[in-house]
Amino acid sequence: MWSYTTDVDISSINSEAKPVVIIKHSNRCSISSVALNRLLESQAELDQSAHVILIDVVANRSNSLLLASHLGVDHESPQVIVLKNNEVVYVASHMGIKPSIILSYL
Repeated sequence: MWSYTTDVDISSINSEAKPVVIIKHSNRCSISSVALNRLLESQAELDQSAHVILIDVVANRSNSLLLASHLGVDHESPQVIVLKNNEVVYVASHMGIKPSIILSYL
């Protein structure tokens, strides 16, 4: 499983050569657990194609909100945001989080 990111540096996200997949997860939500488990089934493919950032929205709510504001997306949890060339190319939440779709944007 990915490690939780505790300090989100927007400038480092913007400097990534690879696409970036931001996963916002809540340990308090069963739907979030289902979504994360789906993503973990494709962890190898996601890691190969992108830089993955996992954020615990309960422990790191301020970073989660900061990212949403900076990227111009509504804050949701669970949520996946895909950035390519520093642009948001895909956003999904709840049961709409599907690894096959995410991988198609990478």
